[in-house]
This record gives sequence, structure tokens and C-alpha cells, in this order.
Amino acid sequence: MFKKVAFIAFAGAVAASSSAFAGTDMQLMTVSATISSSCSLAMAPLNFGGALTTTNAADIDVQTTATVTCANDSPFNIGINNGGNFSGTRRMKSGANFLPYEVYVDGFGVNPFTAVGAFGAVGNYNSPLTGNAIAPNVVPIYGRIPQQTTPQSGTYTDTLQVTVNY
Repeated sequence: MFKKVAFIAFAGAVAASSSAFAGTDMQLMTVSATISSSCSLAMAPLNFGGALTTTNAADIDVQTTATVTCANDSPFNIGINNGGNFSGTRRMKSGANFLPYEVYVDGFGVNPFTAVGAFGAVGNYNSPLTGNAIAPNVVPIYGRIPQQTTPQSGTYTDTLQVTVNY
């Protein structure tokens, strides 16, 4: 008799619980994550030397680097503005005197750097499309003082704005 009462109680509970669910509804849940691009830029100075005595014998070529470190595999590009003394060419200044120079993206005297533009812009350093993550990317920058009549003695300087787009 106990088994019969227990079965009837169980059957009643199942019947009561199944009648409590009269229908169903379904919704979709969106799951997302955003990985932000992030790159940092470190610049070494471009120094043509501390004791130049002449600029009329030959071009003076030097090289420096920009180091770009990215948090993910985003492509990036680097551009350089014309500096603070531009007048048809980049120029360093000492008092009222100027010393023309240029910075190149891909070798001495090849293609001058231009201000940063869209990825692939001519006159910018354009990284590979992949393989830019985590490890520092060391980008060469080529500087040249072209052969010219040597200007007045002095300390010549200019400031360039280097920009990385990523």
C-alpha cells in the first residue's frame, strides 16, 4: 500500500509540475570582447656630429632609429613632419643661419619622410600587415646634410614631430 500511495504522490507531483510550464520563450545573448590597438613610440636623436668643420666636401649621412612596440598584431605607419624651420627643405637653425638637411624613409637620398598619412602612404614607413605584436619594431631613419657651402659656425638644431598611426 505504501508503494501505491508513494507512486500516486509522485505522479501527482509530476503532473502538477508539468502543468506549471504552459509555454517557452527564447532570447539570444550577444557575447563580445574588444581588443584595442595600442602602440608606443620611442625615438633616438638624429645627430650629425658634434664637430663638423665642413659640409662642402661630401654629403654627411647618419642613421637613427624609431622603436615601435605594439600590444597586438596591428599594422602601423610612421610619418615625420617638416620641422620648425622648413622653407622648401628641412633646415636646422643657429641664430639667423640655416643648415639644410633631410630625413629619408628608405635609404640615404631615396624618399624623404612626409607627415603621417593613411597606411601605405608614400613617404611613410609602413609596417608589414602582420607580425608587429609585442616585440619592438626597430625602424631605421636616414639623415643627410647634402654637400653645400659650409654655413657660419654655431650649434644648429631643429625639432621634428614623429607620428605613428596604428
